[in-house]
Amino acid sequence: MSNNLAQMAPMPVHGNTDDPLWCKLWNAYEPVITALRRIPLVTDVEISGGMFAITAELTDGSYLWIASSGVLPLEPNEAEGFHVRRAHADNPTIDELVYDSTPDGAQAEHGNNIVPLIQAITAFVIERHLSKQLIELLSVRIVLLTNRHQSKSRQLSGPFSERAEAVKEFGCITHHVMHEYGWRLVHAQGGKEWPVTVWESQKEMAIIFLAHDGMALA
Repeated sequence: MSNNLAQMAPMPVHGNTDDPLWCKLWNAYEPVITALRRIPLVTDVEISGGMFAITAELTDGSYLWIASSGVLPLEPNEAEGFHVRRAHADNPTIDELVYDSTPDGAQAEHGNNIVPLIQAITAFVIERHLSKQLIELLSVRIVLLTNRHQSKSRQLSGPFSERAEAVKEFGCITHHVMHEYGWRLVHAQGGKEWPVTVWESQKEMAIIFLAHDGMALA
C-alpha cells in the first residue's frame, strides 16, 4: 500500500483490457486517465461500436463521458478539445454538460489542454460529492543502526487508516521496547501527530517513528 498506485482508483475489470485497440487508447490518453484516477475516479476507455471515449464512474451510479467534437481520435493531438457530460445508464433525466473545450464550447480557449479539463472535473465531483474519498495510511517503522554500523529498516506494524489507532500502536511498541528490551529513550519529538523516538542499547541505535504509508480509497 505504500506505492504510488495506492493513491489512485483501481483499474477497470473487464475483458477489454487485453484488446489492442483498448490498450492503444488507454496509453494515448494516459495523462488524462491518470489524473482522473487520482481524483479518484474509476476510469475506463469505451470502444464498443466505435464509440471511442473515456468514462469515469461517479458514486451515485452515474458517469462522466469524455469525448471530443465527436469520438476521441486515436491520436490525442487530433482531438478538437474535450467534451464532458454526466449521464446515467438507467436514468435519462441525468444529462448535464460539465466541460466543453471543443471549438464551439464555453471553454474553447483551452482546446486540448488537460489542466483546465481536470480542474473542472475535480471541482464538479467535489461540489456534488460524487467521488470516493482517499484516506491516509500510516505505519510504525524502525530504522536500526547496529554496532557494526549496518542500517536496517522495516515496518513494525500497520498500515492503519486511523491516526489514533496508529499512535496507540506506536505507544505500545515503544513501551515494549523500553520495558521488555531495556532500550533507553534518548530523544522524542512530534507528539501525537508525527511521533519520532530515538533509542540506544549496547552501542546500537534505533529510530522508531510513525510513517506516511500512502493513500487508499475509503
